[in-house]
Amino acid sequence: MAQRREVEFKTLDGLTLRGTLYFSSEPRGPAVIMTPGVSYAFPMPQRLRKYGFGQLLTTSLFNTTKEMFLPKVAQYLQEAGISALVYDPRTVGSSEGLPRNNIVPAQQVSDYSDALAFLKLQPRINPNRIAFWGFSFSGAIALCAAALDKRACGVVAVCPLTVWELDEKKWRGVMARCMQDRESQLNGGNTPFAIPMVNSSGQNPAGFGSGVGENELELIRESKEKIPGFEATTTLQTYWHLMSWGGPFAALRWLRGMPVLVVTPEDDRISPAHKQKELIFDAIPCELEGPGTTSGEPKKTFHLVNARGHMDVLDGDSFREVMDEQVRFLTGL
Repeated sequence: MAQRREVEFKTLDGLTLRGTLYFSSEPRGPAVIMTPGVSYAFPMPQRLRKYGFGQLLTTSLFNTTKEMFLPKVAQYLQEAGISALVYDPRTVGSSEGLPRNNIVPAQQVSDYSDALAFLKLQPRINPNRIAFWGFSFSGAIALCAAALDKRACGVVAVCPLTVWELDEKKWRGVMARCMQDRESQLNGGNTPFAIPMVNSSGQNPAGFGSGVGENELELIRESKEKIPGFEATTTLQTYWHLMSWGGPFAALRWLRGMPVLVVTPEDDRISPAHKQKELIFDAIPCELEGPGTTSGEPKKTFHLVNARGHMDVLDGDSFREVMDEQVRFLTGL
């Protein structure tokens, strides 16, 4: 019988990460490891639904927790016979780690491997059929983790983030302030400086990513009160870590031999579809899936979702189509 359980596991450097394990009814069945990335799905206000908007309003933010849109994805996979471990990244939500809300991509890559080590010990999971899954920011993290950890049997990246730069007009100033913050912590004993994910105008103050509108701002304010562990700020050092990492691109060549599914919304404005195709999918040295492929090398698949964007690819009429494609891929591993 399908069920869910709150779990925790240790990382190599001793932190405790916490999440929810959605067990499928399949004995020794496949499983995926999921983190929420940086896109946050809000319930769409009823006043907007009547104008044809979907049920969710999604925007790109840091510090999203496991409660913020992954449960419905995990439950869909669970019902299809695929178990899912959904956990809060380090420093976020219910997981340990200091400073709080300090986003370090390389550490999140490493944590996927520790999550896999934990999941392998679960008697209801087939240890040879565990895949990585990510969305937006965590889509890039999952790709990098799978490239470096061949225990994973495959990876799903839904609209993986392709833009890893700060605004050209802001990056020098942001990096200078990061160095001031380092000196303040080291020499003055001060706490890490934190900035809001979006300011009162709906823009990221460091110039990372796209902004949000008034509806999203209103919901962000409400969410701080309603969602456990959600904080609407991030450390300033997060942006230094993002710039020093630079994205998953250098690791993609190591995905050779790994089954990969890239799900791309046609109208993605945050991570444009042509960039997902050119910078990520085309850079993965795997054989394409389709007629005429005869070698035994695992396949890579590019699934384009028509008339959907970064904000709603996992919402509305496209949800079942997108999820069924993932189920087909994952059950075939």
